[in-house]
Amino acid sequence: MRATTYILSLVNTQLGQGGIALYLHRRHQVPFWEVTGTVLFLSFVEVYQLAFYSLIGAVAAGELGRVAPVSVYVALAAYLVAHLWYFSRPRGGRLGRAPLLAAFRRARPMHYLLLLLYKTPNLLAAVTTHWLALPLFGMRIPFAALLAGLPLVFFFAALPIAAAHLGPSQVAWVYFFRRYAPDAGLVAYSLAAHLAFMLANALIGLVFLRRAARELA
Repeated sequence: MRATTYILSLVNTQLGQGGIALYLHRRHQVPFWEVTGTVLFLSFVEVYQLAFYSLIGAVAAGELGRVAPVSVYVALAAYLVAHLWYFSRPRGGRLGRAPLLAAFRRARPMHYLLLLLYKTPNLLAAVTTHWLALPLFGMRIPFAALLAGLPLVFFFAALPIAAAHLGPSQVAWVYFFRRYAPDAGLVAYSLAAHLAFMLANALIGLVFLRRAARELA
């Protein structure tokens, strides 16, 4: 699964998520639509993880309303409440029995919180890495400002229109951090950091590629 995810994610995040679903379906005989729904559930929670830590960073940096309008956070919170209410009630018909939505029907608020907890170290490690690496390029951005803006950078990088996470990511770096560093420096750093992460992911994927191919076969 690691090899499939890392290598496909080099091209597109959605392909990497699809690789996870295919691996679990073929390796562990999990029904394909159910495991696809689980991957969608993980992606759904990840969006809220990014929004949650962006809000915390914006409040800590005193930039609430500048990083993203307050109405965006309010709208996301309102939708989450409606989402939890909708899936907490038994549903009939095709929508209620759809395997694609099985993970959403089975999940309880505690599952959302636990998943947020499990993903937190990864996000904080990414923010810390950028905070330590930026001075190597002659730029210093406060940790709180990075915590506010980087989750949104990650969100834009994962958009389906992004090929290999390029394009929207660089635009987001400039938009959110231009008050701390020159535009050209931010673009150069984002490309260099992206290349470093791609090489690391590719090496990790290659380590597990033979085993993953053998298991899928």
